[in-house]
Amino acid sequence: MKEKHKKIELLLILSCVVFSVCSCKDNKKKQEEATKIVNEWIGKEIRFPENVTCYIFGKDTLPELCNEHFQKEFKILLYVDSTGCSDCRLKLLEWKQLMEEANNLFYGKVGFLLFFQPKDVKEMRYLFIRNRFNYPVIIDKKGDLNNLNRFPKAIQYQCFLLNSNNKVLMIGNPVLNRSIWELYKEQIVGGKENGSEQITSVSVEKLVHDYGTIGNGTSNIAVFTITNTGNHPLIINHVSASCDCTSMEWDKQPVIPEQKANIRIEMKPEDTGYFNKTIEVYCNADKSPIRLRITGTTID
Repeated sequence: MKEKHKKIELLLILSCVVFSVCSCKDNKKKQEEATKIVNEWIGKEIRFPENVTCYIFGKDTLPELCNEHFQKEFKILLYVDSTGCSDCRLKLLEWKQLMEEANNLFYGKVGFLLFFQPKDVKEMRYLFIRNRFNYPVIIDKKGDLNNLNRFPKAIQYQCFLLNSNNKVLMIGNPVLNRSIWELYKEQIVGGKENGSEQITSVSVEKLVHDYGTIGNGTSNIAVFTITNTGNHPLIINHVSASCDCTSMEWDKQPVIPEQKANIRIEMKPEDTGYFNKTIEVYCNADKSPIRLRITGTTID
């Protein structure tokens, strides 16, 4: 019964992601399509091609790193074909943050199998190096993975949570929707009944940081301080920004009650003019996600 409810919840989330701009008639058709895809893929075993090539761009090929990820208890499989290999669709920054969060939460229990089928390997190499993506990826030039499995065409359906036997537990891209990631986490820890988070409360010293007037291309730092005012340890799972020109660092260890956590935001503007950007902090607080803002004006 629990698995049935989880499947229904997954369908509702996928429907919200894909169909929010559709007409009622199209919406019904797309919902039926989503139901068919979820029912078909959950429980299905994924087949992997032999002799895949594993890279960390900027370094030599390192097949042992990918082999290690194949052996994990849980695996997140992402397949990106040539139409999805653009900078904006890859969302490498978001994947870096999610992978770091998974490592902090599950202590190496989850592996990441990132399969890419680029038209131009050199161009993809440039994107990975520019984004400082230092995680192993698999280049599948001939599309062997898709030929073996025939994935759904929609990009949001080309990501799966697998068990140790490579069977699909969940479907959906957790980077495109944080609700999908919450379902993934529930599955990994054994469900809400066995692995629910203890909720705490927090206070934030300031919600907005105004940089004032800053130079285009310069590095500017803001620090937000969050105090754990509840009775349970505060765990910051993920911090995301509405702008690619920001990078975030935060305390990865649990913060005990009455102690503080700092979130460091580095802003490197890429354009001139006024900016007002949102920072979302996902944690086990009753106010999650905590929404912060950075503002200012950039000049040449």
